[in-house]
Amino acid sequence: MEGTRKTFDEKLVRKRVNGFPFVRMMGMTLVSCGGGASVMRCRVRKALRNSGGTLHGGVLGTLVDMSVATALRSVLPRSSRMTTVEYKVNLLKPVTEGTITARGTVIRMGRTIAVGSTEIRNAGGEPVAFGSATFYLLAARSRADTPGIMVATTGRSKPKTSPVRKRER
Repeated sequence: MEGTRKTFDEKLVRKRVNGFPFVRMMGMTLVSCGGGASVMRCRVRKALRNSGGTLHGGVLGTLVDMSVATALRSVLPRSSRMTTVEYKVNLLKPVTEGTITARGTVIRMGRTIAVGSTEIRNAGGEPVAFGSATFYLLAARSRADTPGIMVATTGRSKPKTSPVRKRER
């Protein structure tokens, strides 16, 4: 039975995350994740700079989101799903070159909501940004048990509702 248990597999998570087209396009790499923490890196390059020549804030926001998500993935059951509710990033210092490193950690994990934080440092080890992210945790369910808001539709179907009955006095 040992081979059938669905437990965290860091190598599998790294392979999947590092293979995502968006992550590859951004030039990000998941270096490690486990025990509620993760490390991601991103090399600053021309395509990621804003009109002022510094790393675009959206890249830093993406690192906050991704580093908390991968930290969470390391402590959730393998069949669990999650989705970002919100994230916030504070920009501390402009970055123009080198590689930045994001360290994400889980701060609190409830039954349906999880919160984590990230600190991002430049190649010299100086903090350049920090942030937090909140995720909604979805249990692995059958499609029939999934709340309507989470089910993709073609837009043609209407939700089934029951008629409202008046209470007799």
